[in-house]
Amino acid sequence: MLSRRAFLTSSLAALSIPTWASALPIETNGELFISAFSKSKTAHFIGAFGSNGKLRWSMPLPERAHAPVVHPTYSVIGAVARRPGFYIDFFNPLSGKAIKRITPLTDHHFYGHAVFSKDGLQLITQENHYPTGQGKIVTRRWPDGEVLNEYSSGGIGPHESVLMSDDTLVIANGGLQTHPDNDREIINLETMKPNVTYLSLSDGRLINQAQHEDALHQLSIRHLDVTAQGTVALGFQYHGEPWEKVPLVALSDVKSDHLDYIGMPDHVRTRFKQYCGSVCFDQSGETLAISTPRGGLVAYWDVPSKTFLGVDNCRDVCGLVATKHKHEFILTSGTGKQLISQPRQRKISQINQLAEVHWDNHLKRLDLKI
Repeated sequence: MLSRRAFLTSSLAALSIPTWASALPIETNGELFISAFSKSKTAHFIGAFGSNGKLRWSMPLPERAHAPVVHPTYSVIGAVARRPGFYIDFFNPLSGKAIKRITPLTDHHFYGHAVFSKDGLQLITQENHYPTGQGKIVTRRWPDGEVLNEYSSGGIGPHESVLMSDDTLVIANGGLQTHPDNDREIINLETMKPNVTYLSLSDGRLINQAQHEDALHQLSIRHLDVTAQGTVALGFQYHGEPWEKVPLVALSDVKSDHLDYIGMPDHVRTRFKQYCGSVCFDQSGETLAISTPRGGLVAYWDVPSKTFLGVDNCRDVCGLVATKHKHEFILTSGTGKQLISQPRQRKISQINQLAEVHWDNHLKRLDLKI
């Protein structure tokens, strides 16, 4: 009987998929930046560009995607359909070939994000069981897609999750109950209870959970990132009145049952329009970046002191990813721009702008020299 690792190796070998380490870098520094994008309301793609901003590879998608998911070992990139999503399509970006499609459980849909386990043996998805509104975390064996476990996410609307360790998953339960027949209608607006949940992947045990006080129950927790030291950053989207002053950013950790809100100047908070997009730490974990496409800016904080650092202005900006350098980020926008920012030095420059390309919300970086 094959072990799980042998199964993975033999299955991917049968598909002729090389490892990232064996793949020839397509640029001298061997970097790829991956994002979904659209060219029109009906033309949707997943693609990758190099550090010079040139599009190196793209594949068409049946519908708009939200976030990419990257295999940690093999040259596999997935595009997760935008909520309510009913597909994750996987490709080999070095050959351009389609590999596999994963679909949600019956009466479920995806939330636009997924993540591979650190060893690459499992695909982890957030799903909505829409008849009941209950959030689910589903683990599937990779690459055959067989469902291994189905756990409660600890709340409603698990939008994004990130691995803290081999066993611990941190989940942003947005609190929004929706149905795919009319996905933009919030069914439970008056009873929302968003939270951040820390979950054991080995048995589905709830390790810890934190949530807002009752007065902030409409402050949806949607996106997050985690440092190597275990600090979690959370970005919120408020579904109350647009003029109300509410926190939009917080820090959390697995040992705390409360959220540590961090501030920003009032004029910047107003510009956020109650909406955080992508959440991203730099490589050191000392600088936090959060984008708001509605406000047309990216805001930055010093994490140790929780001090606000400033903003970069860019219309319809949302995609964020850390580069291999400390305190440096790549940004993408719905106007096709790709920018590189060093917020502590107050430097930002445009790498490229692709005509007719509208980058979607989230961006991943891949180092082909791993």
